[in-house]
Amino acid sequence: MEFIRDRRLFKRYRHKADFYIIIEGDSFKASTIDFSLSGLCIFIEGIPPLKMNSVIDLKIEDMDLDIQARVVWLQKTDSNLIVGLEKMSFSGLLRFYKLPDILLDMQRSDITGVLEFINGPIHKRIYIKNGTMVFATSNQEEDRFEEILLRNGKITSDHYYQIGILKKEGKSLGKVLVELGYLNPKELIWAVKHQAEEIILSLFRWEDGKVSFIEGSLPAEAITLKLSAASLIYRGIKRINISEYFKNICPTMDSILSYSIDPLNLFQDIKFPEADMNILSLIDGSLTFKEVLSISPYSNFQTTKILCALLSTRMIETKGEGILEDRSIVEIIKEPGSEVNSAFVKKVEDLYSKYQSLDYYAILGIDMKANLSQIRKVYYKTAKEFHPDKHFYIESETIRNKLSVIFSYISEAYKTLSDPEERKKYDQSLQVSPPKKKSNNIDTAKLKFQEGKTAFRKGVYQDAAELFGQAIYFDSSVPNYYFYLGLSYNKLKRFRDAEKAISKALKFDPSNSDYLAELGHTYIDLGFKLRAKATFEKTIKYDPSNKRAVEGLNRI
Repeated sequence: MEFIRDRRLFKRYRHKADFYIIIEGDSFKASTIDFSLSGLCIFIEGIPPLKMNSVIDLKIEDMDLDIQARVVWLQKTDSNLIVGLEKMSFSGLLRFYKLPDILLDMQRSDITGVLEFINGPIHKRIYIKNGTMVFATSNQEEDRFEEILLRNGKITSDHYYQIGILKKEGKSLGKVLVELGYLNPKELIWAVKHQAEEIILSLFRWEDGKVSFIEGSLPAEAITLKLSAASLIYRGIKRINISEYFKNICPTMDSILSYSIDPLNLFQDIKFPEADMNILSLIDGSLTFKEVLSISPYSNFQTTKILCALLSTRMIETKGEGILEDRSIVEIIKEPGSEVNSAFVKKVEDLYSKYQSLDYYAILGIDMKANLSQIRKVYYKTAKEFHPDKHFYIESETIRNKLSVIFSYISEAYKTLSDPEERKKYDQSLQVSPPKKKSNNIDTAKLKFQEGKTAFRKGVYQDAAELFGQAIYFDSSVPNYYFYLGLSYNKLKRFRDAEKAISKALKFDPSNSDYLAELGHTYIDLGFKLRAKATFEKTIKYDPSNKRAVEGLNRI
């Protein structure tokens, strides 16, 4: 098992579809077990000659899939085989994948590329940079910039006509709008963001269509905004006024509703109207969907829309049985979030510099005698303050990475202290040797890294990748761990995984010439020769004598 967060990037869905698969000329009966936008798990009758990293052709008519996929794991069961597959391209039909899941899972990744939606002649694209949606485009008439401005009363019909004339003369629309005084620069920025949001929101009305993700760098001219997945999902669901839609996505009436226990879900960038906050306050882990409808002060349809929007953003979830939860969580959600100013950035920097020396009680700011209720309340307040998704729009990638590390340590502290048995063991460890579980993690990471280098030198690359992955699990702040993981993946011919790992190392150390040179070779293996050439040229700027960069230029 590899300890890599993005191993299963997208949410998986259970679905059984029967099909036949041809392997080395022989036909085998197979069926899907579950699937995601990026992979599948299938059951094969018999034991076909499959190996790790084998690439096979898949044609599953029931799911309209005709793709290639790579074997990432195998498991024999009696005389049959269960196989984990990674699609060579992320794609599928929208009726099989929930748009909210795609957008949330994208935002919680470091992935960069273009998410494309096609429905007949209509094409819409969402541009994603390091997991964050930054822009959207559409070929649909109603999504044109001037159409949206006209609908929102920002321009008149006369303005619309005049803009059409000037556009034919090849002038920039934004420049024209400002020069004519129709919009000031601040209104123009709002309008550009509003257009992108409207394009994304329109996708929630689609009942069918194809979705695919093309991974890679964004065009240099791409506009870069910061668009919140949770906020758009919430607004998109609530805009829908078709009762049949909600019949399809609603849980059963006897489903018990509770808050998510995961702060990543609980504290997101959503602004709640008063009515929505009132519904949120009714959730207590004991009431069913039907019971919430019966006590809501609003109509059944309005309440249903709010509940489905909350479920789609994963803030609330369904449970099999009622568990009374801490109602004070609603008050924490209501509290305004931390403003991202110089004081907040300094707070993040200070906490990051010392978190490794803090025990679990200190990181949460609680006494060792604190009870579970006190621990939970402090944890949620602290998690909300340092929640990565609430601060996704911070420009500095370094600060965002530090926030993620702090958040992980806070969550680790809560997981231990909220479990009576684990807390008891932890308290005993503090008495034996004061703090630092985290430093133990760092030592463990160093040990795994050294073991990985030994395996790498011996040519046992699969073991090396496993050990480097474990080193990252125990300490995710060391760029060399990601770099060596990338080297191992290259040896295993897992070039896409190698590109991700080396790119992660470069986020920590952007000017490291060794990292850049190796990334260039990975791009060649992926077939991206222009990108490889640019990377080697960048390497030589930093280090003119870098041999790997020179070798790479000779390979092109």
